[in-house]
Amino acid sequence: MPNDDLSIPCFTEPFERDIAWLDAVQGAIGNGKILFVYGFERGLSIVDLLELYPNHWLFVYEPDEQLFRKAVTEYDLSLLLGHPNLYWLSVGDSQLDMMFHMLSSYMMEDLVFIALRKYLTDDMSMLREVKGKFQEYRQNFMIDKHTEHRFREEWTRNFLYHLSDVLYTPSIEQLFYAFEGATAIVVSSGPSLQEDIEWLKKLRPHVLIISAGSSIQALIKHGIQPHLAVIMDGHPVNKKIFASSVAREQPLLFTSSSYYEISDQNCVEKVHSIMKSDAISQYFFGLSKEELFISPTETVAGTAIQVAVCLGAKRIILAGQDLSFPNNKFYADGIEHFEAETTDKIMYEAPKKVLNVKGTYNTTDESFSMMKDGLENLIKALPRIEFVNSTRNGAVIEGAPYEPMEEIYKWLASESVDPNAIADLINKKEIATDMNKVQDVRDKLIATLEDLPNVRSEIATIHKLMNKLREFSRTKPAKAQNMVESIEQMWGLIANREWFSPIFESIMPIEVARFDQVLPVIVTEHQLTRKSDLIYEHLGKLLQDITAQIPILEEMLLESIRRLDKKTDSDAVGP
Repeated sequence: MPNDDLSIPCFTEPFERDIAWLDAVQGAIGNGKILFVYGFERGLSIVDLLELYPNHWLFVYEPDEQLFRKAVTEYDLSLLLGHPNLYWLSVGDSQLDMMFHMLSSYMMEDLVFIALRKYLTDDMSMLREVKGKFQEYRQNFMIDKHTEHRFREEWTRNFLYHLSDVLYTPSIEQLFYAFEGATAIVVSSGPSLQEDIEWLKKLRPHVLIISAGSSIQALIKHGIQPHLAVIMDGHPVNKKIFASSVAREQPLLFTSSSYYEISDQNCVEKVHSIMKSDAISQYFFGLSKEELFISPTETVAGTAIQVAVCLGAKRIILAGQDLSFPNNKFYADGIEHFEAETTDKIMYEAPKKVLNVKGTYNTTDESFSMMKDGLENLIKALPRIEFVNSTRNGAVIEGAPYEPMEEIYKWLASESVDPNAIADLINKKEIATDMNKVQDVRDKLIATLEDLPNVRSEIATIHKLMNKLREFSRTKPAKAQNMVESIEQMWGLIANREWFSPIFESIMPIEVARFDQVLPVIVTEHQLTRKSDLIYEHLGKLLQDITAQIPILEEMLLESIRRLDKKTDSDAVGP
């Protein structure tokens, strides 16, 4: 019976070499070493590119999953897919961000963007859209790297020092959907919060109140105890935010990136969240990203929203989420962790305007604009949750229509939440600590600490070889070639340690990212003198940076082990 299923895709790629297309590609490539190829079809054009450009890395994206399935079914592609310069292949929309991540990691200069003839003919608008998405992803990737660089030491310390507390507290994932169908109010610190404090008092018996970051100061000042305080920020300024003993008595969700002393001081009900971006905790606990719920966002409100979703909220109300400076105010009354001169300077220098919920405009700045974009993207990613913006003078938030608190109160008057709902839940979920896991984490910490001196001495050996490499590449090429191979092998032994990437990408993200971006140039360079110069310059610099971080890491690991032992001893003694 003939198969007349019109949905089965057809190959349009000719078997003979497409000379006209390859000529056009040659004009586009220039000096670029990384090629983003849009389209795979049956791989014939990819083979041509690999043959013609042996010094380039190809990142290939085939948008049509059915077409790729047909290709691997009908042809033996094993040699092509195993080619060392076919660096990455993504298929279908779901793998696009993974492709963008790899491209951003290995791109030093502008990307060469080329497409198979099929897509040049049929899908120019789609090509432009993918290119635009990549440029946006790349920009955010670099912003994230610079943010990680700025907070690299704080975050690494917090990740390591929180290991002990994480072992002895329940995770947010263990409270999944405990309040299915509830309404949650995520409270932020914007100046509009002041006008709704009395409504929040009235609403507390009916909704889960979750304070995001510094907003706990304003709530406590006005006698409102949140059901849960959420902290994500890793800066010591949080000591001022949680200076009040009442603030420290509230049920706390601390992320692994948050300032460790706050969790230390809050001795009551605690729950933790290991962030999807925290590779250090994932390594020490043997977790994968897929097992974790909370992703990093531009603002602690984004963390609090995800916490509310994890707890099962069907509706989330945003309060105090101004994302701008209405009436030239920075914070609600009661928020006092920054000096007035600092906030005044930021406000008066704010260069932008943003539409507010009243139809006029507020001044705002780049930081708030990024937070707004981040929140709107998060809302878009949660289509089953109803979002409402109750912030009276704040910026319009796409996906969260504005409703004043008095209207919201009418909807929620019939709902009820126990006054200690989350505290009681955390106490109920108090689970016996897995002492095998405690020992496993301790063993990994000790093994990492003891391995750092080995890395230091291996780096010293590489440096000795490097000092002669450039000279030998010009005078004794055979010897230099052996040296290059030895250096690559020794560097591989360092970089392939299981703990290496999680820790060093955390404490020196920019340095590792810069080396990753120059790596394709080093790998594909065949001229020995040039390759030797690149290794000396770029790997040499990275190894110096790693050596400089080793004493700091040794100190952090020692303290992390001490904290774990102290916690284990106090747990053994009991309350």
